[in-house]
Parts: sequence; C-alpha cells; structure tokens
Amino acid sequence: MAVLRAVREAGLGRINRTTLIKLVYLLDCLHAETHEGETASGSAWYFYSYGPFATNLVGAVGEMANRGIIHDYSAEHRDQEYTQYWLGEFPLGPALSDVGLAPAQAARFGSLIRKFRQDLSRLLDHTYFKTLPMQAATPGQNIDFSVLRGVGEVKPHHQVGIQDQEKLMRILQLGASLERKYADLEGNARAMAAHRPIYDRAYSEGMAAMDAELQNEPGIQFTALLS
Repeated sequence: MAVLRAVREAGLGRINRTTLIKLVYLLDCLHAETHEGETASGSAWYFYSYGPFATNLVGAVGEMANRGIIHDYSAEHRDQEYTQYWLGEFPLGPALSDVGLAPAQAARFGSLIRKFRQDLSRLLDHTYFKTLPMQAATPGQNIDFSVLRGVGEVKPHHQVGIQDQEKLMRILQLGASLERKYADLEGNARAMAAHRPIYDRAYSEGMAAMDAELQNEPGIQFTALLS
C-alpha cells in the first residue's frame, strides 16, 4: 500500500501488476540499504525469467484487492489478460517513512517512480540490470539483499585543519585583501563587469597558499557527518 500511495502522490493513476511488483522490489532495495539488508515487504524474492519476482507478494496483493483495501481492474488486450491496481480515497495507506524508508531513500524512490512512470521497459531494465541484488543473483534462486547492507548509510568525512599559524594568517590577510578590493568596486556595475572574470595576484597567492598547505601539512584529523 505504501507503493500505491507513493504512486498516487506522484500524480499517477492505475499501474499494472508487473509495475507494482517491480516498484515493491525497488522499495525493498532502498529499505535494505539502511536496515542491514532487511526488506520492508518481507517478500520471498527470487530470480524469475523477467527479473525479481515474489509469489507470496502477488498473493498478498490479490488478497488486498479481494478485501477492498486496494482497487483493481482486470481486462484483456490483444488476447492477453492484465490487471491494474490503484489506491482509493480510503484507506490512505502508509507513507514511505511508515515502512522504514529513510528520507534520502524515500526521495530516491519518488524519483524512480517519476522516471519510469510511462516506461515499463525501462523499469524492467533498471530492476534487472542496475540493482545490486539482481547482479549477484542466480536464475531460479532466492535474491540476497544483504549485498545492500550499509550502502545507504551516512559515511564519515575526514577533513584536515591548518596547523601552521603563519600560513593561516597569510591566507586570512589575502582574503581580507580580496574583500577590500571588491568592496571598493561595489555599486560600480561597469567596474564589476570588467573585473569579475579576472583572477588577480591576491587571488592566485591565496589559492597557492591553500594548495601548499593541503599538500605539505598533515593537519588535524577530525570527523564530520554529511547529511
């Protein structure tokens, strides 16, 4: 239901069963990235002829349709039967965050829905060729989502600080020189236009000093988390 809610919020109407199954698989991939390889749906995914498939998931979707929790419509086109699914006004269904998707993964899932909204063939190609569990899968065998463990976690980013106080002061002085230089030009549109693309001596010296510092100094190690 979380997938159908996300589909509706993306401005889509009905989606066929194949699209629904593949989107649930992608949601499970994103969930596994930040949940130690565990999926959100708990489906028994295996490598079928056309990519990831889960028989128990198909059964659960059919059961929800039979109970009126989700809506479905079956018809025949060119001698082939198909079924479409969509979410009504009630129940609303869980949000992506309710099924454990982190904000970054939820945003990626929304992007995937919009990207493949009218192109089933591209969705199939993406799930088959561009997801890690499928790349490591064997036809006819269960799909292992543990390969995604930790993929979506925030990684620590190491920075170095400037130890040499003389170099630090020199960089600050050069920065102040740049600030004064261009402050004098403020309000003069013609002068700003003439000087904007020019990197003068003060700028060059400042960049050279910073480059030298990064190359020659070991620096102070510390850790910052980038969200």
